[in-house]
Amino acid sequence: MVSASGSIRPITPVNVSPKQPGRIISIAVDQGDRVTAGQPLARMDDSNLRGIYLSAMGKLSAAAANLRKLQLGNRPQEIRQARENLNQAQAEIIAVRSTYLGNLSLYQAGALGRVAFDGSRSQYLASQERIKALQAQLDLVVAGFRREDIEVARAQVLQARGDLQTIQAQLDDTVIRAPFAGVITQKYADVGAFVTPTTSASATSSATSSSIFALAGQLEGLANVSETDIGSIYPGQPVELQVDAYPGRIFHGKVRLIAPDSVVVQNVTSFQVRITLGDQASPTNQAILGDQGRGKLISGMNFTASFVVGRHLNSLLIPTPAIVTRQGGLGVYLPAAGASPRFQPVRVGATVGTKTEVLAGLSAGQKVFITFPGQRSPNDKPVRASSPFQPSPGGGRGIR
Repeated sequence: MVSASGSIRPITPVNVSPKQPGRIISIAVDQGDRVTAGQPLARMDDSNLRGIYLSAMGKLSAAAANLRKLQLGNRPQEIRQARENLNQAQAEIIAVRSTYLGNLSLYQAGALGRVAFDGSRSQYLASQERIKALQAQLDLVVAGFRREDIEVARAQVLQARGDLQTIQAQLDDTVIRAPFAGVITQKYADVGAFVTPTTSASATSSATSSSIFALAGQLEGLANVSETDIGSIYPGQPVELQVDAYPGRIFHGKVRLIAPDSVVVQNVTSFQVRITLGDQASPTNQAILGDQGRGKLISGMNFTASFVVGRHLNSLLIPTPAIVTRQGGLGVYLPAAGASPRFQPVRVGATVGTKTEVLAGLSAGQKVFITFPGQRSPNDKPVRASSPFQPSPGGGRGIR
């Protein structure tokens, strides 16, 4: 088993900010609240956008009405009116022409002055031009609108719709929503505060007036494994976490990622190993990831990670202080009736914590000394004080 220290960290920590500068008018959550993806967290002042939104709606309605008018063409009433106007002008020009021709004869005979003649002539020419204009108008009304005019009107509708969508998006952005499910770890601003964002989200651990909340997503373990042990670590490897805040409790996880680059601190090289906490599909993991309960883990908690590299079942374990060296060999002292403790050579295996595996030389149930009366061993070497002797247990969880 490989051991390493580490701490609980969120996988995706972000600072939540508005997209545009503005004043906060309401806040719906507080520090420590769990939120779901898309849940409203706060609301910015949108009074300056409401008028722009109404204006954009009006422009879109006008453009759509104009396009509809062009597509439908002129109404029958309009065509009939244009034809009646032309007929009336044609009827009027008959009398005007008759007057003009009569004045022309009188003028040529010297019976009519120049001014009177020019007046009748101008009226006749004006009537002719009016008939031409009314005829052209009737032709246009009957033919309808050109395809080019309809395309221009359609483009105006698209532009107006785009302007409306832009202002609608700005209004939607005044509602600050959670980008993902997680826990509000910090609240940086209150109602009435003016927030000027630099970015919409960042991974920094602190914030100024550019952020409203700090949001932490799913938690993971981040352990620093020494260079000498990293070769025994692999993705998917089982891990047991002993969290300082919960003595005696074991949290389970698996290796998710091994950092491709090392970290050197005070000439000590280590590698960061990211640990997935629990079974992501298991209800038990909800407590691990931050729900209320005795097993609640919080970002920043420290732990000791034990990476399982192998299992020896039914191993024989003894307290490590019971093992001594005598004449270059390892062994333990056994109690002997009416005599000094007897040295028993042993062959040992792995050491985990305060226990060492015995491969040969002892049987389950035998008692071994870990200290002696007067705190002196028979070979006069000092040993650590404890109870006079301990049984050598067999079975149990075994060496890992």
